Amino acid sequence: MSSQEELAMLSDAGRIPQEQKIENAAAQIYAIQAGLELGKKRGRRLIFTKSAMSVLAAAVMIAGLLFFNPTQLLPQQGTSSVETFDWGVLEPFKTLAAADIDALTLESAIRNDYVQIVNKSAESNGYKITLNAVLADENKIMLLYTGTTSDGQEVYSVNSVKLTDAETGRDVMEENGNRGGMGAHAEGTIYTWLGKTVFSLDRNKPRPTDVVADFQIASVDPGMLSKPKTGTVLSDMRYSDRLKVNFSIDPKFWELKTETLVVDHPFIIDGQEVKLAEVELSPLSIALKFTINEELKTDWIVRNELFQKLPYELTAQVGKHDIKINPNSGSGSDDGFISYFSSNVLDHPKSLRLKLNAGADREKEEYIDILKK
Repeated sequence: MSSQEELAMLSDAGRIPQEQKIENAAAQIYAIQAGLELGKKRGRRLIFTKSAMSVLAAAVMIAGLLFFNPTQLLPQQGTSSVETFDWGVLEPFKTLAAADIDALTLESAIRNDYVQIVNKSAESNGYKITLNAVLADENKIMLLYTGTTSDGQEVYSVNSVKLTDAETGRDVMEENGNRGGMGAHAEGTIYTWLGKTVFSLDRNKPRPTDVVADFQIASVDPGMLSKPKTGTVLSDMRYSDRLKVNFSIDPKFWELKTETLVVDHPFIIDGQEVKLAEVELSPLSIALKFTINEELKTDWIVRNELFQKLPYELTAQVGKHDIKINPNSGSGSDDGFISYFSSNVLDHPKSLRLKLNAGADREKEEYIDILKK
């Protein structure tokens, strides 16, 4: 990665969502860097930001595109309320998942054997990357990986992750898609980094089969990681060569199709009608699609206000347990908004319910029953 790229990342970092707050300083930077990929989104889809309220009107009129930080609106902690269990060879990633808003998805997938163990490595000049596992569905691909260093180099992050088709060399991610991720040092060491990166897919396109995961590890010299200015001085950073791992995606991931539920349930936010139109259920994500009235589609101020007040308390019943589903991101669409949540679809929930809070628009709490068996 060039110095110019790093500078661009730092300058844009303030308007890109982090997946979570991570206490480790290097992990915080990584979360920002991974989130920067969202800035590459193009087209008419809108993503709004609560932090941008002071410049909202001008920014929307000029750019028509804003970014929102779900952690400003939503619960910070990502731990699942499902009882934890042995993750086997992926046990080291359980600590990482404790800070991940998508922890429920990971736990559900691993518990239901919806994971492909890869354990293939690439190394060069003291840097080594191991692709531990892959999870996928029609909408996304998730990589779990480990980066290590030798010669005393302290891992700063796995600062770049790409995924391409082995035959064509093209990015497997949808054209206007995004990639996001998180990472942190393995427990008790500054020489090992555990990471997760998620790539969005267009499910209307052919599924990737043979792919190349392409990584780069960032490190600093011995003793530098604890320095307060580390990460702000580009000349302090060291980078690995591109480390590439070839693998084939297990076709079992493409067998489970996304289920679309037509809901068409209207409700009121600030006196304006919003409708929960559809819900998409897939192994790695749940997407709620909201629509708004035609006259509001170009009223950017109102749209932003409505977006920030969308309901996000989603609960699934699994057996006798009520499980809170963590929201992880959201965006605008031509018709309104899309809110994305973690998923425990593989656990075959008996019900899925969205909570509408009491307030100016309703005297008491109400619910939209999305799924009821």
